[in-house]
Amino acid sequence: MARITFDRSLYTPEAVEAAAAAYAEYADIALAVIDAVTGGDRQTIENSFCNLALQETIVRMRRAPAPEDE
Repeated sequence: MARITFDRSLYTPEAVEAAAAAYAEYADIALAVIDAVTGGDRQTIENSFCNLALQETIVRMRRAPAPEDE
């Protein structure tokens, strides 16, 4: 079992959840703890999962309305 910790200043919880859902086919992921890995190398799955969580965060931040200047 691998434990991955995401810094909330960089990753949004929604993005990590989206990445976990996307990787359900490859690993059992609960609260960003990767347990049983199927269909691939553990390190590759973990690294790819983290990359997707970051990508999901970036996409969600770009879609959010820009804060108004005060």
